[in-house]
Amino acid sequence: MSKKRFFIIAGTALAVLLALILWYTISNIGLKTVDNEYLHTLPGSWDATKDFSEGLAAVKVEGKWGYINTEGTMVIEAIYDGANRFSEGLAAVSKNGRWGYIDKNGETVIAFQYESTYAFSEGLAVYSEGLYYGYIDKTGNKVTPAIYSEASSFSGGVACVKKDSSYGFLNQAGAAITEFSYGISAKASEGLIAVFSDAGLESLKTGYIDTDGRVVLEPTWYDARSFSQGLAAVQAEAFTSPWNYIDKTGTVVIKGEWDEAEGFSQDRAVVHDKTGYYFIDLTGAKASNAYAKAFSFTAGGLARVAVANTVGWSFGFINSAGEEVIALKYSNARDYHNGAAAVAQNGDWAFVSADGTEMCDFLWDDAGDFTEDGIARVRNGEYYGFVKLK
Repeated sequence: MSKKRFFIIAGTALAVLLALILWYTISNIGLKTVDNEYLHTLPGSWDATKDFSEGLAAVKVEGKWGYINTEGTMVIEAIYDGANRFSEGLAAVSKNGRWGYIDKNGETVIAFQYESTYAFSEGLAVYSEGLYYGYIDKTGNKVTPAIYSEASSFSGGVACVKKDSSYGFLNQAGAAITEFSYGISAKASEGLIAVFSDAGLESLKTGYIDTDGRVVLEPTWYDARSFSQGLAAVQAEAFTSPWNYIDKTGTVVIKGEWDEAEGFSQDRAVVHDKTGYYFIDLTGAKASNAYAKAFSFTAGGLARVAVANTVGWSFGFINSAGEEVIALKYSNARDYHNGAAAVAQNGDWAFVSADGTEMCDFLWDDAGDFTEDGIARVRNGEYYGFVKLK
């Protein structure tokens, strides 16, 4: 064979190969879809998305935000510069550098007048002016001026705010129910709030107040978690003493030798000792094997756990009996919510059901949690969309 013919053949083969690569690349641009007995992809591909909330999700198309319903239909026109999730029937949206609120019909309910705004919680929402925050009600009335350097959403009828260098608490009328004398604090849970003394690290003490601002348990502990299922994890001394669980009288009811302890969920709490992370029940008895990682049980009744391997982690799920119901074989995973969990293999994501059934191929670059609407966000490259449970 002549050199000329060889190079012609080689060049032709290279051209064919490049064409095939180009065809494969082009054919795989965009959002990958699924339609099987478990899942189907909602129509549409977006520049960005946010989770569904109250039956609607914010989506971005050609630089503007609008909202789709649970069938994937655009029901609020994409005309906004920014958009947040719906909460208590309203969503914060922005136009021309100012924020206001719309209802589910897309009608402006609170005019575009704020520098930033956040989701409503218990009838009130945080807004900002410059570097400071205040609260508005659903008519746009300013319940408090923007005088706080930090402000949380309302929970249990109270919100934690920072003024000068210390924290205090407001009620829903915007009145202070405590002095501004605390270090950063937790949200109200089961009627009590863990509060930290505004002192240096060495003298930090934690106690509990109620939602009227009254001290219920004097600052006694170095660190403390929120109450859940009637119990709270506390640590008496910094770094040296183990974590225990107290009841609402401050009495230690579960004593352990744990160097970490989290709140209870679904009658189980994550604790840690030299053997690893594992779960205990409401009596303090060990309720699972020890793992390299463990995360709280969700309402679906499963907890995400992981063991270490030579390249990272192998994730799976256990039930409240400590049984491994979804094999520990995934390189990454998200918590189990509303019927399924997102899991990853070799950088690609899919979904798995409670019995370990893989509900689709590993199709996406990323996948999120299923919301109460039974819909999860997915992504391929710069293309975003949603998958819905059947």
